[in-house]
Amino acid sequence: MNVSPRAVRTLISVVVGVSIAVAGLLVFAESVTYSGVTFPDGDRSFADRVVAYCAASCVRGAFGNPEAALGPPDCGGIGCTGCYGCDPCAVALGYRVSTIDDRGYLILEFVDNRLTDVPGNDLFVYVTNGRPGLVEISSDGTHFVHVGEARDYPSAIDISSFVSSGEEFRFVRITDVPADEDRSTCAGTSIDSVGAMGPVVAVEQGVSFGVLEVLPLGELAIAAQRPAENILFVLDTSTSMDESFEDATKLDVAKRILLELVDTIPNGIQVGFRSFGGCGRSKLLVPIGPLNRTEMKTQIQGLQSGGATPLAFVLEKAREDFAGVSDSKVLVLVSDGMETCEGDPIAAARSLVAAGYDLQVQVVGYDVAQYQAAREQLKEIAEVSGGKYFDASDSDQLRRALQIAGPVRYTVYNEQGESVFVGVLGEPGPRLPAGLYDVIIETIPPLELMGVSIQAEQKTTITLRRSDGSIIPEVQ
Repeated sequence: MNVSPRAVRTLISVVVGVSIAVAGLLVFAESVTYSGVTFPDGDRSFADRVVAYCAASCVRGAFGNPEAALGPPDCGGIGCTGCYGCDPCAVALGYRVSTIDDRGYLILEFVDNRLTDVPGNDLFVYVTNGRPGLVEISSDGTHFVHVGEARDYPSAIDISSFVSSGEEFRFVRITDVPADEDRSTCAGTSIDSVGAMGPVVAVEQGVSFGVLEVLPLGELAIAAQRPAENILFVLDTSTSMDESFEDATKLDVAKRILLELVDTIPNGIQVGFRSFGGCGRSKLLVPIGPLNRTEMKTQIQGLQSGGATPLAFVLEKAREDFAGVSDSKVLVLVSDGMETCEGDPIAAARSLVAAGYDLQVQVVGYDVAQYQAAREQLKEIAEVSGGKYFDASDSDQLRRALQIAGPVRYTVYNEQGESVFVGVLGEPGPRLPAGLYDVIIETIPPLELMGVSIQAEQKTTITLRRSDGSIIPEVQ
Protein backbone atom coordinates (compact mmCIF):
# COMPACT_ATOMS: atom_id res chain seq x y z
CA MET A 1 0.00 0.00 0.00
CA ASN A 2 1.37 3.39 -0.98
CA VAL A 3 1.16 6.10 1.69
CA SER A 4 1.77 9.74 0.84
CA PRO A 5 4.42 11.74 2.77
CA ARG A 6 1.65 14.08 3.96
CA ALA A 7 -0.31 11.13 5.39
CA VAL A 8 2.83 9.88 7.13
CA ARG A 9 3.44 13.29 8.68
CA THR A 10 -0.20 13.45 9.80
CA LEU A 11 -0.02 9.96 11.32
CA ILE A 12 3.21 10.85 13.16
CA SER A 13 1.61 14.03 14.49
CA VAL A 14 -1.42 12.11 15.76
CA VAL A 15 0.76 9.45 17.40
CA VAL A 16 2.99 12.07 19.03
CA GLY A 17 -0.04 14.06 20.16
CA VAL A 18 -1.68 10.99 21.67
CA SER A 19 1.60 10.01 23.34
CA ILE A 20 1.96 13.45 24.89
CA ALA A 21 -1.65 13.38 26.07
CA VAL A 22 -1.24 9.91 27.57
CA ALA A 23 2.03 10.96 29.21
CA GLY A 24 0.22 13.96 30.67
CA LEU A 25 -2.49 11.73 32.07
CA LEU A 26 0.09 9.42 33.56
CA VAL A 27 1.78 12.35 35.30
CA PHE A 28 -1.60 13.62 36.47
CA ALA A 29 -2.51 10.19 37.88
CA GLU A 30 0.95 9.21 39.17
CA SER A 31 0.45 6.88 42.11
CA VAL A 32 2.03 7.38 45.53
CA THR A 33 2.52 5.02 48.46
CA TYR A 34 2.30 6.00 52.13
CA SER A 35 2.91 3.43 54.89
CA GLY A 36 2.26 0.54 52.56
CA VAL A 37 -0.91 1.93 50.95
CA THR A 38 -0.76 2.91 47.27
CA PHE A 39 -3.08 5.67 46.08
CA PRO A 40 -3.49 5.46 42.27
CA ASP A 41 -4.51 9.13 42.01
CA GLY A 42 -1.56 10.42 44.00
CA ASP A 43 -1.74 13.25 46.49
CA ARG A 44 -5.14 14.33 45.17
CA SER A 45 -6.54 11.39 47.15
CA PHE A 46 -6.35 13.24 50.49
CA ALA A 47 -8.72 15.61 52.27
CA ASP A 48 -8.46 19.25 51.15
CA ARG A 49 -10.54 21.39 53.53
CA VAL A 50 -11.40 21.61 57.22
CA VAL A 51 -15.16 22.00 57.63
CA ALA A 52 -15.33 21.91 61.44
CA TYR A 53 -13.09 21.14 64.41
CA CYS A 54 -14.20 20.82 68.02
CA ALA A 55 -11.36 20.21 70.47
CA ALA A 56 -12.24 18.60 73.78
CA SER A 57 -10.16 19.16 76.91
CA CYS A 58 -6.37 19.40 77.16
CA VAL A 59 -5.41 19.85 73.52
CA ARG A 60 -2.18 21.83 73.67
CA GLY A 61 -1.83 24.62 71.11
CA ALA A 62 0.84 22.88 69.04
CA PHE A 63 -1.47 19.91 68.55
CA GLY A 64 -4.70 21.84 67.94
CA ASN A 65 -4.29 22.88 64.30
CA PRO A 66 -6.93 21.00 62.25
CA GLU A 67 -5.17 21.82 58.97
CA ALA A 68 -2.43 19.40 60.05
CA ALA A 69 -4.86 16.65 58.95
CA LEU A 70 -5.03 17.94 55.36
CA GLY A 71 -3.02 16.57 52.45
CA PRO A 72 -0.86 13.45 52.42
CA PRO A 73 0.62 11.86 55.57
CA ASP A 74 3.75 13.56 56.89
CA CYS A 75 4.17 12.19 60.43
CA GLY A 76 5.89 8.93 59.59
CA GLY A 77 3.82 6.55 61.68
CA ILE A 78 2.66 5.76 65.20
CA GLY A 79 4.91 7.05 67.99
CA CYS A 80 6.49 9.81 65.91
CA THR A 81 8.73 12.57 67.27
CA GLY A 82 6.24 14.32 69.55
CA CYS A 83 4.79 13.36 72.92
CA TYR A 84 3.16 9.91 73.05
CA GLY A 85 2.62 9.87 69.30
CA CYS A 86 1.24 13.41 69.16
CA ASP A 87 3.09 15.84 66.95
CA PRO A 88 2.44 19.22 65.27
CA CYS A 89 2.16 17.23 62.02
CA ALA A 90 -1.18 15.87 63.35
CA VAL A 91 -4.24 17.29 65.15
CA ALA A 92 -5.55 15.88 68.44
CA LEU A 93 -9.23 15.66 69.36
CA GLY A 94 -8.71 15.80 73.14
CA TYR A 95 -10.47 13.94 75.97
CA ARG A 96 -13.43 14.58 78.27
CA VAL A 97 -12.72 15.61 81.85
CA SER A 98 -16.25 14.52 82.80
CA THR A 99 -19.37 13.17 81.13
CA ILE A 100 -20.80 16.67 80.70
CA ASP A 101 -17.95 17.78 78.43
CA ASP A 102 -18.18 17.69 74.65
CA ARG A 103 -16.35 15.04 72.65
CA GLY A 104 -13.75 16.22 70.19
CA TYR A 105 -14.46 15.83 66.48
CA LEU A 106 -13.04 16.80 63.10
CA ILE A 107 -14.91 17.13 59.78
CA LEU A 108 -12.89 17.16 56.56
CA GLU A 109 -13.93 17.61 52.92
CA PHE A 110 -12.57 16.14 49.69
CA VAL A 111 -12.62 18.86 47.03
CA ASP A 112 -10.84 17.45 43.96
CA ASN A 113 -11.69 13.80 44.55
CA ARG A 114 -14.47 11.66 46.04
CA LEU A 115 -14.77 8.67 48.33
CA THR A 116 -16.53 5.76 46.64
CA ASP A 117 -16.84 2.02 47.10
CA VAL A 118 -14.01 0.38 45.14
CA PRO A 119 -12.67 -3.19 45.31
CA GLY A 120 -10.96 -3.63 48.68
CA ASN A 121 -10.58 -0.86 51.25
CA ASP A 122 -11.89 2.59 50.36
CA LEU A 123 -10.88 4.99 53.17
CA PHE A 124 -7.60 5.32 55.09
CA VAL A 125 -7.21 7.32 58.30
CA TYR A 126 -3.68 7.89 59.61
CA VAL A 127 -3.77 7.99 63.44
CA THR A 128 -0.43 8.71 65.12
CA ASN A 129 -1.07 7.72 68.74
CA GLY A 130 -3.18 4.56 68.60
CA ARG A 131 -6.18 6.25 70.23
CA PRO A 132 -9.51 5.20 68.64
CA GLY A 133 -11.89 7.48 66.77
CA LEU A 134 -15.33 6.82 65.30
CA VAL A 135 -15.45 7.38 61.52
CA GLU A 136 -18.51 8.62 59.59
CA ILE A 137 -18.94 9.71 55.97
CA SER A 138 -21.41 12.01 54.20
CA SER A 139 -22.25 13.05 50.66
CA ASP A 140 -23.70 16.44 51.65
CA GLY A 141 -22.23 17.30 55.07
CA THR A 142 -25.64 16.75 56.66
CA HIS A 143 -26.46 13.03 56.72
CA PHE A 144 -23.55 11.01 58.15
CA VAL A 145 -23.13 7.23 57.99
CA HIS A 146 -21.02 5.38 60.56
CA VAL A 147 -18.51 3.13 58.74
CA GLY A 148 -16.02 2.03 61.39
CA GLU A 149 -13.27 2.96 63.81
CA ALA A 150 -9.72 4.25 63.24
CA ARG A 151 -6.69 3.82 65.53
CA ASP A 152 -3.80 2.67 63.32
CA TYR A 153 -1.33 4.29 60.91
CA PRO A 154 -3.18 3.79 58.66
CA SER A 155 -6.58 2.38 59.56
CA ALA A 156 -8.19 0.80 56.50
CA ILE A 157 -11.98 0.98 56.15
CA ASP A 158 -14.17 -0.82 53.59
CA ILE A 159 -17.42 1.15 53.19
CA SER A 160 -19.17 -1.43 50.97
CA SER A 161 -21.43 -2.73 53.77
CA PHE A 162 -22.79 0.76 54.49
CA VAL A 163 -23.36 2.38 51.08
CA SER A 164 -24.94 1.74 47.70
CA SER A 165 -23.01 1.17 44.51
CA GLY A 166 -22.09 4.40 42.76
CA GLU A 167 -22.56 6.67 45.79
CA GLU A 168 -19.97 9.42 46.17
CA PHE A 169 -18.96 11.04 49.46
CA ARG A 170 -17.23 14.37 50.13
CA PHE A 171 -17.12 14.55 53.93
CA VAL A 172 -15.49 12.50 56.68
CA ARG A 173 -16.17 13.03 60.40
CA ILE A 174 -13.91 11.54 63.08
CA THR A 175 -15.05 11.65 66.72
CA ASP A 176 -13.25 10.60 69.90
CA VAL A 177 -14.86 7.36 71.10
CA PRO A 178 -16.95 7.20 74.30
CA ALA A 179 -14.78 4.51 75.91
CA ASP A 180 -11.51 6.39 75.57
CA GLU A 181 -11.15 9.00 78.34
CA ASP A 182 -7.46 9.48 77.52
CA ARG A 183 -5.67 11.98 79.78
CA SER A 184 -2.18 11.76 78.31
CA THR A 185 -0.30 14.80 77.01
CA CYS A 186 -1.45 13.80 73.54
CA ALA A 187 -5.15 13.48 74.30
CA GLY A 188 -7.72 11.66 72.20
CA THR A 189 -7.37 10.58 68.58
CA SER A 190 -4.43 12.28 66.81
CA ILE A 191 -5.02 12.52 63.05
CA ASP A 192 -2.29 13.04 60.47
CA SER A 193 -4.18 12.46 57.22
CA VAL A 194 -7.32 11.03 55.60
CA GLY A 195 -7.21 9.50 52.12
CA ALA A 196 -9.94 8.18 49.83
CA MET A 197 -9.84 5.62 47.06
CA GLY A 198 -12.17 7.20 44.55
CA PRO A 199 -12.25 9.21 41.36
CA VAL A 200 -10.56 12.54 40.82
CA VAL A 201 -13.18 15.11 39.84
CA ALA A 202 -12.69 17.83 37.28
CA VAL A 203 -11.77 21.19 38.76
CA GLU A 204 -11.75 23.84 36.07
CA GLN A 205 -8.28 25.29 35.66
CA GLY A 206 -7.91 28.95 36.60
CA VAL A 207 -11.12 29.00 38.67
CA SER A 208 -10.79 30.30 42.22
CA PHE A 209 -13.10 29.08 44.96
CA GLY A 210 -14.60 30.56 48.10
CA VAL A 211 -16.81 29.16 50.86
CA LEU A 212 -20.39 30.09 51.77
CA GLU A 213 -21.67 29.57 55.32
CA VAL A 214 -25.24 30.25 56.42
CA LEU A 215 -25.70 30.42 60.20
CA PRO A 216 -28.92 30.17 62.22
CA LEU A 217 -30.11 32.85 64.59
CA GLY A 218 -27.12 34.08 66.56
CA GLU A 219 -23.63 32.77 65.91
CA LEU A 220 -24.07 29.13 66.89
CA ALA A 221 -23.37 26.69 64.06
CA ILE A 222 -23.63 22.96 64.77
CA ALA A 223 -21.88 20.96 62.05
CA ALA A 224 -23.45 17.85 60.57
CA GLN A 225 -26.83 18.13 62.30
CA ARG A 226 -29.14 15.91 60.32
CA PRO A 227 -32.58 17.27 59.43
CA ALA A 228 -35.48 14.99 60.36
CA GLU A 229 -38.84 14.30 58.75
CA ASN A 230 -40.56 14.15 62.17
CA ILE A 231 -39.97 16.40 65.19
CA LEU A 232 -41.58 16.11 68.62
CA PHE A 233 -41.06 19.11 70.91
CA VAL A 234 -41.33 18.22 74.61
CA LEU A 235 -41.44 21.12 77.11
CA ASP A 236 -41.00 21.02 80.88
CA THR A 237 -43.88 22.90 82.57
CA SER A 238 -43.00 21.93 86.17
CA THR A 239 -43.30 24.42 89.05
CA SER A 240 -39.71 25.63 88.65
CA MET A 241 -40.62 27.00 85.20
CA ASP A 242 -42.55 29.71 87.07
CA GLU A 243 -39.31 31.15 88.45
CA SER A 244 -38.29 34.68 87.42
CA PHE A 245 -36.16 34.74 84.28
CA GLU A 246 -34.99 37.87 82.48
CA ASP A 247 -38.09 40.04 82.05
CA ALA A 248 -40.68 37.34 82.80
CA THR A 249 -40.84 33.70 83.97
CA LYS A 250 -38.96 30.81 82.42
CA LEU A 251 -42.19 29.46 80.97
CA ASP A 252 -43.23 32.81 79.50
CA VAL A 253 -39.85 33.22 77.80
CA ALA A 254 -39.98 29.65 76.46
CA LYS A 255 -43.50 30.20 75.13
CA ARG A 256 -42.45 33.39 73.37
CA ILE A 257 -39.51 31.72 71.66
CA LEU A 258 -41.53 28.63 70.70
CA LEU A 259 -44.13 30.88 69.07
CA GLU A 260 -41.34 32.46 67.01
CA LEU A 261 -40.00 29.02 66.10
CA VAL A 262 -43.33 27.81 64.71
CA ASP A 263 -43.04 30.35 61.89
CA THR A 264 -39.55 29.18 60.91
CA ILE A 265 -40.18 25.44 60.63
CA PRO A 266 -40.13 24.53 56.91
CA ASN A 267 -43.10 22.97 55.18
CA GLY A 268 -43.04 19.19 54.76
CA ILE A 269 -41.84 18.37 58.29
CA GLN A 270 -44.19 16.45 60.58
CA VAL A 271 -44.36 18.15 63.99
CA GLY A 272 -45.81 17.25 67.39
CA PHE A 273 -45.84 18.94 70.80
CA ARG A 274 -45.99 17.49 74.32
CA SER A 275 -45.74 19.10 77.78
CA PHE A 276 -45.00 17.54 81.18
CA GLY A 277 -45.30 18.68 84.79
CA GLY A 278 -46.26 16.58 87.82
CA CYS A 279 -45.47 12.92 88.56
CA GLY A 280 -47.25 10.74 86.01
CA ARG A 281 -48.57 13.81 84.20
CA SER A 282 -47.86 14.66 80.58
CA LYS A 283 -50.10 15.89 77.76
CA LEU A 284 -49.74 15.27 74.04
CA LEU A 285 -51.07 18.64 72.94
CA VAL A 286 -50.37 18.19 69.20
CA PRO A 287 -49.88 14.65 67.76
CA ILE A 288 -47.06 14.23 65.22
CA GLY A 289 -48.41 15.21 61.82
CA PRO A 290 -48.44 17.96 59.17
CA LEU A 291 -47.72 21.25 60.89
CA ASN A 292 -50.83 23.24 61.78
CA ARG A 293 -49.26 26.54 62.82
CA THR A 294 -52.47 27.98 64.27
CA GLU A 295 -53.17 24.94 66.44
CA MET A 296 -49.55 24.73 67.60
CA LYS A 297 -49.55 28.40 68.66
CA THR A 298 -52.86 28.01 70.48
CA GLN A 299 -51.50 25.10 72.53
CA ILE A 300 -48.26 26.94 73.34
CA GLN A 301 -50.10 30.04 74.49
CA GLY A 302 -52.29 27.98 76.83
CA LEU A 303 -49.41 26.35 78.75
CA GLN A 304 -49.35 26.68 82.55
CA SER A 305 -46.73 25.59 85.08
CA GLY A 306 -47.07 23.21 88.03
CA GLY A 307 -45.85 19.91 89.49
CA ALA A 308 -42.62 17.89 89.67
CA THR A 309 -40.32 16.82 86.81
CA PRO A 310 -41.14 13.31 85.47
CA LEU A 311 -38.38 12.98 82.83
CA ALA A 312 -38.54 9.17 82.68
CA PHE A 313 -42.32 9.20 82.35
CA VAL A 314 -42.36 11.72 79.50
CA LEU A 315 -39.69 9.76 77.58
CA GLU A 316 -41.86 6.65 77.92
CA LYS A 317 -44.84 8.59 76.57
CA ALA A 318 -42.73 9.89 73.68
CA ARG A 319 -42.01 6.29 72.71
CA GLU A 320 -45.77 5.83 72.28
CA ASP A 321 -45.99 9.08 70.28
CA PHE A 322 -43.46 7.80 67.74
CA ALA A 323 -45.05 4.36 67.33
CA GLY A 324 -46.13 3.95 63.73
CA VAL A 325 -44.29 7.10 62.59
CA SER A 326 -41.89 6.28 59.74
CA ASP A 327 -38.70 8.02 58.56
CA SER A 328 -36.17 9.87 60.73
CA LYS A 329 -37.23 11.41 64.04
CA VAL A 330 -35.93 14.00 66.48
CA LEU A 331 -37.22 14.48 69.99
CA VAL A 332 -36.41 17.97 71.30
CA LEU A 333 -36.58 17.93 75.11
CA VAL A 334 -36.45 21.27 76.96
CA SER A 335 -36.12 21.07 80.74
CA ASP A 336 -34.86 23.22 83.60
CA GLY A 337 -34.18 20.39 86.04
CA MET A 338 -33.59 16.73 86.75
CA GLU A 339 -35.88 13.79 87.48
CA THR A 340 -37.91 14.37 90.70
CA CYS A 341 -40.46 11.55 90.41
CA GLU A 342 -38.19 8.59 91.26
CA GLY A 343 -37.94 7.48 87.63
CA ASP A 344 -34.80 6.54 85.70
CA PRO A 345 -34.63 8.86 82.66
CA ILE A 346 -31.36 7.34 81.37
CA ALA A 347 -32.93 3.89 81.24
CA ALA A 348 -36.03 5.39 79.65
CA ALA A 349 -33.90 7.09 76.98
CA ARG A 350 -32.10 3.81 76.25
CA SER A 351 -35.44 2.03 75.99
CA LEU A 352 -36.69 4.68 73.58
CA VAL A 353 -33.69 4.13 71.31
CA ALA A 354 -33.90 0.34 71.69
CA ALA A 355 -37.37 0.50 70.15
CA GLY A 356 -35.55 0.60 66.81
CA TYR A 357 -36.67 4.07 65.74
CA ASP A 358 -34.44 6.17 63.50
CA LEU A 359 -34.29 8.65 66.36
CA GLN A 360 -32.12 11.22 68.10
CA VAL A 361 -32.95 12.96 71.38
CA GLN A 362 -31.76 16.58 71.41
CA VAL A 363 -31.80 18.03 74.92
CA VAL A 364 -31.83 21.68 75.93
CA GLY A 365 -30.73 22.39 79.50
CA TYR A 366 -32.73 25.53 80.25
CA ASP A 367 -31.05 27.68 82.93
CA VAL A 368 -29.32 24.70 84.58
CA ALA A 369 -25.67 25.85 84.46
CA GLN A 370 -25.62 26.27 88.25
CA TYR A 371 -27.10 22.79 88.83
CA GLN A 372 -24.37 20.39 87.74
CA ALA A 373 -26.25 17.19 88.64
CA ALA A 374 -29.24 18.26 86.56
CA ARG A 375 -27.05 19.32 83.65
CA GLU A 376 -25.13 16.04 83.71
CA GLN A 377 -28.34 13.99 83.73
CA LEU A 378 -29.83 15.94 80.82
CA LYS A 379 -26.61 15.62 78.84
CA GLU A 380 -26.50 11.87 79.41
CA ILE A 381 -30.06 11.56 78.09
CA ALA A 382 -28.84 13.08 74.82
CA GLU A 383 -25.69 10.97 74.70
CA VAL A 384 -27.35 7.57 75.04
CA SER A 385 -29.33 8.31 71.87
CA GLY A 386 -26.41 9.80 69.92
CA GLY A 387 -28.07 13.23 70.14
CA LYS A 388 -26.70 16.62 71.19
CA TYR A 389 -26.97 18.64 74.38
CA PHE A 390 -27.43 22.42 74.32
CA ASP A 391 -26.98 24.85 77.22
CA ALA A 392 -29.47 27.72 77.31
CA SER A 393 -28.62 30.22 80.04
CA ASP A 394 -30.51 33.10 78.44
CA SER A 395 -33.25 33.67 75.88
CA ASP A 396 -30.80 34.07 72.96
CA GLN A 397 -29.19 30.71 73.69
CA LEU A 398 -32.60 29.06 74.00
CA ARG A 399 -33.62 30.55 70.66
CA ARG A 400 -30.45 29.27 68.99
CA ALA A 401 -30.81 25.79 70.44
CA LEU A 402 -34.40 25.44 69.28
CA GLN A 403 -33.58 26.88 65.86
CA ILE A 404 -30.91 24.18 65.45
CA ALA A 405 -33.37 21.49 66.52
CA GLY A 406 -35.91 22.61 63.93
CA PRO A 407 -33.72 22.76 60.79
CA VAL A 408 -34.30 25.38 58.09
CA ARG A 409 -33.11 24.66 54.55
CA TYR A 410 -31.69 27.03 51.96
CA THR A 411 -30.91 26.83 48.23
CA VAL A 412 -28.06 28.50 46.34
CA TYR A 413 -28.53 29.50 42.68
CA ASN A 414 -25.84 30.57 40.22
CA GLU A 415 -26.13 33.51 37.79
CA GLN A 416 -27.86 31.24 35.26
CA GLY A 417 -30.62 30.50 37.78
CA GLU A 418 -29.47 26.90 38.31
CA SER A 419 -29.62 25.32 41.76
CA VAL A 420 -26.05 24.48 42.77
CA PHE A 421 -26.46 23.61 46.47
CA VAL A 422 -29.19 22.77 48.99
CA GLY A 423 -28.22 22.95 52.67
CA VAL A 424 -29.43 23.40 56.24
CA LEU A 425 -28.65 26.42 58.40
CA GLY A 426 -25.56 25.93 60.52
CA GLU A 427 -24.28 22.91 58.64
CA PRO A 428 -21.28 22.69 56.27
CA GLY A 429 -21.78 25.06 53.37
CA PRO A 430 -20.63 24.75 49.75
CA ARG A 431 -17.27 25.53 48.20
CA LEU A 432 -18.20 27.63 45.15
CA PRO A 433 -16.39 29.24 42.21
CA ALA A 434 -15.95 32.96 42.83
CA GLY A 435 -18.95 34.93 41.53
CA LEU A 436 -22.45 36.12 42.39
CA TYR A 437 -25.17 33.83 43.76
CA ASP A 438 -28.78 34.07 44.93
CA VAL A 439 -29.60 32.43 48.27
CA ILE A 440 -33.20 31.53 49.18
CA ILE A 441 -33.76 30.65 52.86
CA GLU A 442 -36.96 28.67 53.54
CA THR A 443 -38.27 30.65 56.48
CA ILE A 444 -41.89 31.82 56.42
CA PRO A 445 -42.03 33.94 54.38
CA PRO A 446 -38.84 32.95 52.49
CA LEU A 447 -35.80 35.21 52.70
CA GLU A 448 -34.30 36.06 49.31
CA LEU A 449 -30.72 37.32 49.16
CA MET A 450 -29.78 38.32 45.63
CA GLY A 451 -26.27 38.81 44.29
CA VAL A 452 -24.34 37.37 47.24
CA SER A 453 -20.64 37.70 46.38
CA ILE A 454 -18.33 34.70 46.80
CA GLN A 455 -14.70 35.80 46.68
CA ALA A 456 -11.63 33.68 45.99
CA GLU A 457 -10.09 31.97 49.04
CA GLN A 458 -12.49 33.73 51.42
CA LYS A 459 -15.50 32.71 53.50
CA THR A 460 -18.76 34.58 52.98
CA THR A 461 -21.05 34.27 55.99
CA ILE A 462 -24.79 34.90 56.12
CA THR A 463 -25.99 35.35 59.70
CA LEU A 464 -29.64 35.63 60.69
CA ARG A 465 -30.85 37.81 63.56
CA ARG A 466 -34.26 38.73 64.84
CA SER A 467 -35.43 42.35 65.04
CA ASP A 468 -38.95 43.50 65.98
CA GLY A 469 -40.34 40.05 65.19
CA SER A 470 -38.67 39.83 61.77
CA ILE A 471 -35.68 37.75 60.68
CA ILE A 472 -32.92 39.95 59.24
CA PRO A 473 -30.08 38.43 57.17
CA GLU A 474 -26.60 39.97 57.35
CA VAL A 475 -23.87 39.13 54.80
CA GLN A 476 -20.24 39.38 55.87
